[in-house]
Amino acid sequence: MTDIARLTLRAEVSRKALHLLSAAVPLAWAFALVSTPLVRVGLSAALGIALAVEAARRMHAAFGAAFTRVLAPLLRAHEARAITGATWLAAVMCLAAWTLPVRAAVVALWAAAAGDAIAAVVGRTIAARAPADRGGRARKTAAGSLACAASTAMGAVWLVGAGWWPALAIGAAAAVAERPTLAIDDNLRVGLAAGLAAWLLLPA
Repeated sequence: MTDIARLTLRAEVSRKALHLLSAAVPLAWAFALVSTPLVRVGLSAALGIALAVEAARRMHAAFGAAFTRVLAPLLRAHEARAITGATWLAAVMCLAAWTLPVRAAVVALWAAAAGDAIAAVVGRTIAARAPADRGGRARKTAAGSLACAASTAMGAVWLVGAGWWPALAIGAAAAVAERPTLAIDDNLRVGLAAGLAAWLLLPA
C-alpha cells in the first residue's frame, strides 16, 4: 500500500468518526436514555447549526476559505463547493426523527450513522489502491455494500427487536441505496431507504 493510499484510508476513518459519534443518538433513543421530544429538538438544533455554517460558507468568502482550509483533509473534492456529508447526515436524521414511527426512525438513524460509516471504512480498506472518482468519493465495493447491509440489519435486531428476515430486508434496502455513485448524497439515500423499509416491515 502506498503512502497516498494510507492517507486516504486515514482520512476516510476520520470522516466517519462523526457518523459513529452520531450513532449514539439512535442507541440512546432505542434504550430510552433520551426522550423522543429531546431527540427531535436536538437533531433540529444540529441541523440548524449545520445549515447556518453552509450559509456562512457561501455568503462570506473568508469564512468559506477558512472552513475549506481547516477541514481540507476531511472534505471530498465535491464538498469544497457543495453541501457537506455532515450536513446531509444531520438532515436525514432530523427528517427521520420527525416523520417516521419511532422504531423505523431509530433504524433510519442507525443506518445513516453506522451502516454508511462501516460501509465506507470497509470499502476503502478493500479498495485502498483504487483511485477515487472525479468527485473525490471512494469507489463502491461489494464488501462495503455487504458491510452496510450487515451492520444495518444487526442494528435493527439489536435496537428495535426486529426479526431476522425483516432486518435482512432492511439491510438489503440500505445496501442497495448506498451502492450507486450518484449526485444524491449516500447519507440521505441510506437513511431514507432503511427508514422506509423499516416503516413497511416493522409494527409501529
